[in-house]
Amino acid sequence: MKKLYTILFFLAAPLFTLAQDADSVVIEKSGSWGVNFANVGLSNWAAGGENSIALGTVFNTKWVRKQGNSQWINQLDFALGGAKVGEQEFRKTDDNIILLSSFSNKLNEKLKLSASGIFRTQLLEGRTFRADPTNPGEELSNKISSFMAPGYLSINLGFDYQPAGFISFSFSPAAGKFTFVSDNDLAAAGAFGVDPGKNSRAEFGANFLANLDLPIMENIRLTSTLNFFSSYEELGTIDTNWETLLVMKINKWFNATFGTQLIYDEDILIEMEDGTLDTAVQFKHVLNFGVNFSLFKSKD
Repeated sequence: MKKLYTILFFLAAPLFTLAQDADSVVIEKSGSWGVNFANVGLSNWAAGGENSIALGTVFNTKWVRKQGNSQWINQLDFALGGAKVGEQEFRKTDDNIILLSSFSNKLNEKLKLSASGIFRTQLLEGRTFRADPTNPGEELSNKISSFMAPGYLSINLGFDYQPAGFISFSFSPAAGKFTFVSDNDLAAAGAFGVDPGKNSRAEFGANFLANLDLPIMENIRLTSTLNFFSSYEELGTIDTNWETLLVMKINKWFNATFGTQLIYDEDILIEMEDGTLDTAVQFKHVLNFGVNFSLFKSKD
C-alpha cells in the first residue's frame, strides 16, 4: 500500500505546481439540513396493515475555493434514516457518510487536470433479517456491516472534460481504491474483498466518472453519477456505482427527493434467501418528503 501512495503522490505533484498564481481568491460556502417523518396508525382496520414510524435526516455542506484557473472543492454528505414496523425493533433504512475533496486546474474552457479523493462509510451497524425455519414467527439476524466496515477511499488523478454546462466526464488512468474493514469478525470472514484476517485492501487501476446535473424545470433538478473502476490486475472486472437523485422543491421550506443507487462489485458477496453467499447487483431507492433548512450560504 505504501508503494501505491508514493506513486499517486508523485503523479499529483505537477498538478499542484501548476496551480500557483497570484490571482485573487474567491471562496463559496453552503450547507443545508433536512428532516423527514412518516407515521401510519391503524385501529380495527379491515384491510390490514401494521403501525409504522419512519424518521430520517440529511445534512450536506460544500466549500469551494477558486483562484485563477484552479478550483478546490470539499464536500460532506450525511444521511441517516430508520423505521419501526409493527412489533419489530427500530431498524435503519438509510446510512451514508461521504467526504469528497477535488482539485482541478483548467487547461482550456472544456479540459482540466484533476485530482480527487472520495471517502465513503456508514455510521451504524447493518444487519440482515430472515425467517427462522426452526422457530415460526422468529427471525434470524446476521451482522453484515458496521462503521468503517466497509470504508472506501478512492484517489483519482487524470482529466475532466465538460462539453456542456450540465454534463462532465472524468478519466483517471492513475486511480487507487482502498477498502477498509475495521470489524474483526467481518475481516476474519474476508468480507468486502479483503483477505481473511486482513483489515484493508489496496488496488491500482483506472477510473471513469460521468456526472449529470440537469434542471428539468423550475424547482426540479436531476443529478446522476456513474462510476466505473477496474484494477490493472483484473482488467476484465469492472466495479460499478450509479447514483441518481431527483430533487423537487415545493417551496422555501418543503421538498421531496427520490434517489437510487446501483452497485455491482464482484468482491462483495450478498447473502441470498437460502443463506448462501453470491455476487449480485445491489439496488436501493429512497423517497423522502420533509423540511429542508438552509444553514448558511456565503461568498467571500
